Amino acid sequence: MPQLIATAQAENSHYYTRMGEPVHGNLREARKVGAFPSVTNALGILSKPGLDNYKQESVILSSISLPRLNGETDTDFVKRVVLDSRREVEAAADRGTYVHSLAEIIGVDGPRPADLRAGFEPHWENLTAWFKKVHKTHAAEQVLVNEDVGYAGRVDLIAEIVATDGPRVEVIDFKTRKFKKGKTGDDKADSYSTDLYQLSAYCFAHFEEPTWCRNVYIDPATGAISEKEWSPEEVEAAFEVFQAICVIWRAEKKYDPRAVQND
Repeated sequence: MPQLIATAQAENSHYYTRMGEPVHGNLREARKVGAFPSVTNALGILSKPGLDNYKQESVILSSISLPRLNGETDTDFVKRVVLDSRREVEAAADRGTYVHSLAEIIGVDGPRPADLRAGFEPHWENLTAWFKKVHKTHAAEQVLVNEDVGYAGRVDLIAEIVATDGPRVEVIDFKTRKFKKGKTGDDKADSYSTDLYQLSAYCFAHFEEPTWCRNVYIDPATGAISEKEWSPEEVEAAFEVFQAICVIWRAEKKYDPRAVQND
């Protein structure tokens, strides 16, 4: 039976101790204290087609929008294109972090920020409306640890919510993702298998049995929200995959934190 640990609100980290404390630094620092990789760290061994495609699109858009400078060589132009696209990726990451911080505030019934960034009013309003379906919060922004499998991570929300078939406890993860036109004509975010793997890891670091999980996607540009529900059966199957990912991660890193004995 896994030992399930939940700590108070904590910052994100690539590694955590058995007590859920963040470990700053790289793998070398993690080895010293037998720290577990975060869920996203473990998933980092997988390719991320959505993110990769976005970065490629950013480079292409920069190459189209940036004017050539007089006398600029092809090499210098390419460097400038890469730098410009990198800035856009970083700006997108900043927007995503900011939207996530709004969800954190609303999740604890915090007041609307007096310095709410311009253009983020729809994000605040839509997230506020979404949180009305939360009946009872079990955990929010807490670190969960699964010692048996050897990983940890900070879950966004575990709560009892009002679903279409009645109230139920779910593991919930918020993500900012650019919306696309769906087959039915509505705008929504794409879902990826890694989204489910991440949720399954959080689920089995808190529960002994699979439960419903949910991704809440927020369009960083418009604040629109779409959702993806994952059944307990899907979550259980995904956790089998995540455990295999952890096996590969340990082999690649040549490090098994479960074998480290702490005093």
